[in-house]
Amino acid sequence: MRVRSSRFTRVARLFGAGGLVLCAIGLSACQSSSVLDLKVGDCVMLPHGDEAVTIEHTSCSESHEAEVSTLVDTDPKDASAPFPGEEALALQAESACVESFESYVGTPYVLSSLDVTWLLPTKSSWGEGDRQIVCLVNAMDAQPLMSSVKDSKL
Repeated sequence: MRVRSSRFTRVARLFGAGGLVLCAIGLSACQSSSVLDLKVGDCVMLPHGDEAVTIEHTSCSESHEAEVSTLVDTDPKDASAPFPGEEALALQAESACVESFESYVGTPYVLSSLDVTWLLPTKSSWGEGDRQIVCLVNAMDAQPLMSSVKDSKL
């Protein structure tokens, strides 16, 4: 899956099939699972490599880098649809993730100290049936979060 941040810079990292992200030693509540199994409210550590098939889950009351705020189905009706391309998916992600931000966090995106990031299907994962954009909320200054951002009004 490809990751992008909405504010100011648009630096991308590729997240697709092939790599592994392991739990860091010392995170007692850390648990790895597939990036395809993320649910709204999950608190996670973002992968630091170019590719990942797993992502670290942790308790929202422990240090984490992001929280899943919204899941967006890109094209659930047509399983054989061709890959729309990264830019088309990124535009859809930015719109959906920013639009849903206030209802999750409790404050307008433009007034928040938080940012949005998203995971996009890659051409490879699309070919395997991945049609979901994962919207994530993270700290704008890349500092760890220590609690859930749901209704935090941050």
